[in-house]
This record gives sequence, C-alpha cells and structure tokens, in this order.
Amino acid sequence: MVKKIGILAGIGAALVAVLVLAGSAFAQDGGVSISDGSADPDGSGDVTLDVTDIGDPGLGAWTVDIEYDSDAITASDCTAEVGGVCNENFSDNSVRITGASAGGLEGDTNLGSITFDCNGEGESDLTISISVFADATIGDPQDLSPSVSNGTFTCAEVIDDDDDGDGDDDGDGVSGLGDTGTGGFTSGGSSSVSWLIALFAVIGLAVLATGYGVARMRA
Repeated sequence: MVKKIGILAGIGAALVAVLVLAGSAFAQDGGVSISDGSADPDGSGDVTLDVTDIGDPGLGAWTVDIEYDSDAITASDCTAEVGGVCNENFSDNSVRITGASAGGLEGDTNLGSITFDCNGEGESDLTISISVFADATIGDPQDLSPSVSNGTFTCAEVIDDDDDGDGDDDGDGVSGLGDTGTGGFTSGGSSSVSWLIALFAVIGLAVLATGYGVARMRA
C-alpha cells in the first residue's frame, strides 16, 4: 500500500512539473497589452499598445485592432512605431495598428499610441483583437499565441485637491468615477518558474524513493 501511494505521489509531482514547463514554453509567445487612459469629460488622453517578452526569432508581423465604445470616446489620432501603420478610422469603434519586421522584434516593444477624445462623462473598455501575430522565421513564419491584457479609458472630472490652499493641485485627487489603475501587461518572473520545476522534481523523486524503501523494508 505504501509503495502504491509513493508511486502515485511521485507521478503527480512529475505531472505538475511538466505542466509548469509547458506554461513556461508558451511564455515565448509573449503578450500584447493596451494601457489604461483617462481624461476630463471634454478632454483627450493617450494610451499605448505594447508587446512584451517576445522570444527568438522575434515578432515578424502583426495586425492588432483596439475596439472601444464610440458612445463614450472617439479615436482622434494614432501613431505607429517600429515602421508600422496606424488607422484611427479603421471602423466606427476600432483602431488598427499593423506592421512587419524582417529582423524580428524581441523582448518588449511599443507598437504605437492612440489618442481618444471623451464624449462626456463615461467609461469604455479597450479590447484587443488580433488578426495577425507571427514570428520572423524566414520562409516559414510561425503563428504566435500571446497573452492579451485589455484596458479601460475613463472620462471624468478630477476632484480639486488643493488641500493646502496654495492654488496648486496636490496630486492626490481621484477621478469622479474612481481610480483608473495602471493597466498594461505584467509578466511573471522566470526565476519563480525555475524554482517550482526544481521543487516538484525533487519532491517527486523523494516520494518515489521513500515509497520503494518502505515497501522493501516491510517485505
């Protein structure tokens, strides 16, 4: 009985280690994120589209749409980076940023920025839709499956927080609709993944060895 428990526990630990390894392999596909933004009800603000943690051979082609609520905000301008092209009027409620890189974009890269005008007080989700996202493999580009981090754009009056009466904003005011947050994609550290793999591998081997040893002693 002890032998069976030891074997099952060892197999379980090994399976968990495999799953952790698989998750780490997918991390090379990187992530795509749109930052949060905010502005006064009659103002405008910028957000950025970024890719992160792109592995070798790098990002070779991309077509990314950012969809929004046109009742709350309107895209008035956009600027593409790294040789891309941006169309703020791609549709009534979406902006498209597209581009290509023969050499591949590795690591973290800003693909572009978008300016939104507020149509009064309100809030809009900024939702990413990916049409093309492929690596820079010469002659045979491979599709990538990045993680996606959407954003939010908030239109609200900023509460006057001149607490000391000197006529200056003290910098601790809050939006009339609440804090907008920081947004953007956050990637986990690879060191924690490595420690998890090592831990589960050691536990699996130890349990297997203990299970077999106890079983042999009882025999």
